[in-house]
Amino acid sequence: MTDHATPHVLIAHDGSAGAATAVRAAAGLFPAARASVVTVPQVTGPVGMEPSGLTTVSPEVALQLADALESEARRQAGETAQQAVERARALGLQAEAVPVDPSAPAWAALLDAAHGLAADVLACGTRGRGAFARALLGSTSASLLHNADLPVLVVPDGGGTLDGPVVAAYDGSPGATRAIQVVGRLLSGRAAVVAHAWEPVFHRSLTARALAAAPVDDLHATVTDLQEALANSAAARTQEGVAAARAAGLDAAGETIESDEGAWRAVAGAARTHGASVIATGTRGLGAARSALLGSVSSGLIQNAELPILVVPD
Repeated sequence: MTDHATPHVLIAHDGSAGAATAVRAAAGLFPAARASVVTVPQVTGPVGMEPSGLTTVSPEVALQLADALESEARRQAGETAQQAVERARALGLQAEAVPVDPSAPAWAALLDAAHGLAADVLACGTRGRGAFARALLGSTSASLLHNADLPVLVVPDGGGTLDGPVVAAYDGSPGATRAIQVVGRLLSGRAAVVAHAWEPVFHRSLTARALAAAPVDDLHATVTDLQEALANSAAARTQEGVAAARAAGLDAAGETIESDEGAWRAVAGAARTHGASVIATGTRGLGAARSALLGSVSSGLIQNAELPILVVPD
């Protein structure tokens, strides 16, 4: 996609309420975008089994049954996708349904479709929030996050408001810079807040607390100086992110957040404060190597999302 061109969004749709929310989020975040709606046919029954594995019917009947089941699955998938297309068009998207073959796992079919269509972003819904969102792990959404080589927009139930700024989580890594650049292409024209969270490790350290409380003035000054140095470094890091966002064409401001509760909570809090429409975050690694995503800022944001999360792979 060329800079500031209309993005092409692939929307994964399975007929669920979460998928419908993903359609709404895609329309709100990428108005007038080109949208391809993909529903992967889900075939149940003896599809994929050797006819010899069926003891009650002949091989010919088994093949006929398999064909009938696949045909019905395609029909149902087509209806589901077309309903989503009509909803997307009503919301202003240039939408069309894209048929795909039955596939297991579904995430692989979705990625293949995204590659074939040269989509800029893949949008999908989730089920539940907070502790209940852990059911996301092992689902199609989680598999997409672990294997996608294009941005994935994960939309929680509810989807949040869609007219606020973008909050970009920034830690100085190449992945965070990459996420900001993608935001500049996909969401040009929106205000952006670059959020950098840092932990006051000297406040949390028992040794540092003891030093800070000690009557020795030079030890107390040392702890204070170190804390100030950390704060200054964090502020400088935030400005690096702001500069990257402005270079990407975004109207960006920065926020440096001191937090004892973890970076993802700080970023989510900043998003609530600013009434954000979406949080953008980078990841590290691809495929199996991306297992490091779990437990990271990205994972914390996704599993506890109150608004869409745009996850940008390296």
